[in-house]
Amino acid sequence: MDESDPKMVLKELRLLIDLQLFADPDKTEKATPRRRRKAREEGQITYSKDLATAAVFIGIIVFLRFIIPQLYENLTRMVVFFLSLPNLGEVSDFKDPFLEMYIEGKDFFLFLAMLLLSAFAIALLTGMLQTRLLFTLKGIKFDLNKLNPINGFKRMFSLRSVVELIKNIGKLAILGIIGWTFITGLWNTLFLLPDYSVMDSMIMIGDALYQLGIRIGFALVVLGFVDYFYQRWEFERSIRMSKQEIKDEYKNIEGNPQIKSKQRQMMAELAKRRMMEEVPSATVVVTNPTHFAVAIKFDLDTMSTPVVAAKGVDHIALRIIEIAKEYDVPIHENPPLARRLYETTEIGDEIPAELFQAVAQVLAYVLKTVGKV
Repeated sequence: MDESDPKMVLKELRLLIDLQLFADPDKTEKATPRRRRKAREEGQITYSKDLATAAVFIGIIVFLRFIIPQLYENLTRMVVFFLSLPNLGEVSDFKDPFLEMYIEGKDFFLFLAMLLLSAFAIALLTGMLQTRLLFTLKGIKFDLNKLNPINGFKRMFSLRSVVELIKNIGKLAILGIIGWTFITGLWNTLFLLPDYSVMDSMIMIGDALYQLGIRIGFALVVLGFVDYFYQRWEFERSIRMSKQEIKDEYKNIEGNPQIKSKQRQMMAELAKRRMMEEVPSATVVVTNPTHFAVAIKFDLDTMSTPVVAAKGVDHIALRIIEIAKEYDVPIHENPPLARRLYETTEIGDEIPAELFQAVAQVLAYVLKTVGKV
């Protein structure tokens, strides 16, 4: 059937209305670190426009609170200046009027520039705090699918669109209530304004507008945090994974030869580091003297059998010997014994029975030499 058939379109829309309001029931697991990293690289992060708007609004209100007196004085001088200008056609020298216009107007435009820069800085800082300095162009790309009317209806009937509609209605209602309750509380003051001078009336109106702005700003901040936590919940919901996706990801990671090789290398380095840390506490190091080195640990009071603390061949053997010399661990040259110990034992193993007598002789000699027996 042709996709442009109206019946087919209506059928798809009915399915969309039913399905778009619910999450995929198979995706019940939290996202893995790899999935989160991929989402961040693609620009999928938690970000609340409402919170950024609230921060900018509060910043503008506070900024205006401090500069309005100076701004009012500057505007007054500008108005007085323009009203006092003579007919330009009767002025023979245009330099002085234009110079005065520049002098009187530069402060006003400076205040305006500062206001815009402050708003931009607050918006930038709020965005940086929310995105943790993320900058990517992957989320900005032309997609022909967005021109598809079916996809447009998908977005229209999605859970996000419904929530956004409810949020906007709720914000308008809350801000309307705040504005109405504030204004009704000023009825008596507003009726008395004609009894005050123009300057006093403007000061009273300015203070009232500031108080109203602070109340609205506080409400916007609260709504912004609510929206931020909703966006965070929605983000976590959007990157959830099914159990099968987690299994597939694990298989892909484990099946990657480079990753497995890197893991083995890291484990080997960690084991080597831990082994080297045991050399300073060894009782003796049996050497080849350069090709093999085996560190043996034995304590007469706490151990019944000597154990292998570390072992190595070639450059690792040389490193074991260097550490032994650095920490004054006795070094005993016995090539046959060193080779047999290296080939028949692992780190942490007890000395095997067939080598026990030879090792015991070495230990007895060393302990007697250092005066521990």
